[in-house]
Amino acid sequence: MRRAKFWNILRIKDFSIFTFAQTVSQFGDKLDYIALIALIGLFPKERAPLLLSQMMISITLPVIIFGPVAGILVDRWNKKTVMVVCDILRTLCAIAIPILFIVTGSMYPVFAVVFFMFLCALFFNAARSAIIPNLVARKRILTANAVINFVSRGATFLGMLAGGIVVDWRIWHRVFGIAGWTAAFILDALTFVVSAFLLYIMKVRLPEPSAGLEQLKPRGIFLLVKANLAKMWRELYHALRMIIRERNIGFAMATIFLMVLAGSVVVILVVPTVQQEMAWGTSGVSYLAAIGAIGLVIGAYLMGIFGHHFDLKMLMLVCFILVGGSLVLFPFLGSFWAFAFVCLLCGTAISPVFIGQDTLIHRYADDFIRGRIFSLRDWVLNVLSALGAVIIGVLAAIIGKDYLFVYSGIGIALLAVLGWLVLAHGKSNSIPQGHA
Repeated sequence: MRRAKFWNILRIKDFSIFTFAQTVSQFGDKLDYIALIALIGLFPKERAPLLLSQMMISITLPVIIFGPVAGILVDRWNKKTVMVVCDILRTLCAIAIPILFIVTGSMYPVFAVVFFMFLCALFFNAARSAIIPNLVARKRILTANAVINFVSRGATFLGMLAGGIVVDWRIWHRVFGIAGWTAAFILDALTFVVSAFLLYIMKVRLPEPSAGLEQLKPRGIFLLVKANLAKMWRELYHALRMIIRERNIGFAMATIFLMVLAGSVVVILVVPTVQQEMAWGTSGVSYLAAIGAIGLVIGAYLMGIFGHHFDLKMLMLVCFILVGGSLVLFPFLGSFWAFAFVCLLCGTAISPVFIGQDTLIHRYADDFIRGRIFSLRDWVLNVLSALGAVIIGVLAAIIGKDYLFVYSGIGIALLAVLGWLVLAHGKSNSIPQGHA
């Protein structure tokens, strides 16, 4: 019965169209990553680390520079139109990348297109996150987020797996005379076309902007940036005030710090441990990442079925306690299957945190500020991830990797327990004396 309720939300036609569009788009995004890595693999191995770091800069820089501004604009524009236009622009980018590389033989024009492509993705993601409450009833938002996370994680897993197969498939050169990475970009462009078409036919009722938040024409972005910087800051300040005043949104934003700490430890410490110390190589990293992705899918499914029966914030804190405990275990693991089990546990535990963040923002932020809240969240997440990676790397060199695993895991668990106690204390104080 509970499983039926989980999937019943897809009977809402327009939400179902939206979900399928996101699945196709997520699948294409992962083809992008693999194809870009394949391009970098054409260069001498001495250049690969620098090119990979430059690729990551091209991907993350749009969020760091334009994140807060994107939310302001998305709140002013029609969110469905934003998604359709961004998918069309990303289609053109996916086609342009192989053409530019074949003509120039250089990655730098490619990185310029990648920057613009992920700038479009920034606007797309802000609009996508903000539009969900306009597609389903308020009481079904948690289930909607769980279903979207379930299919998105599944698409991510399949996209990473299919990307390697597509790039290495020799039939592209034999039959069509093109390289595998070129085929991957072409397939990626097709996924964006399919997503744009689906979103175009999707019907969604969006409320009219309130006074002062008129819909902007395309030229409005330049007028807004040039003549209304003060107004933009006021709108951003309004979003920051809501984060501070609305405890539920503030809680969602605060959990980003624990997510960043856990994510930085995994990227900076777990990957070299698996790749070098355990001598399982890059394939070992990819297999464990796939197992972690399966955990994300399982966590999303369980959240959709059982999440309604628990206090959302308490559940997120319990998940952080599990993640912290998992990090403490890593230095003591000695077999691949032990690593696999812990990765599966981490993925299963962190998935409800993503869903919980989205759901809290959807429930407590209104239509005309939601885009700003989501873009601010993504901006904070990216900035702190960059800082966290540097800090964890430095600390690992100073106090040792194994100790840092233990300290980080204990720190995450203790902060989650502290949050639990604070929430429990607040609930007890809110109970009337006659009911204590």
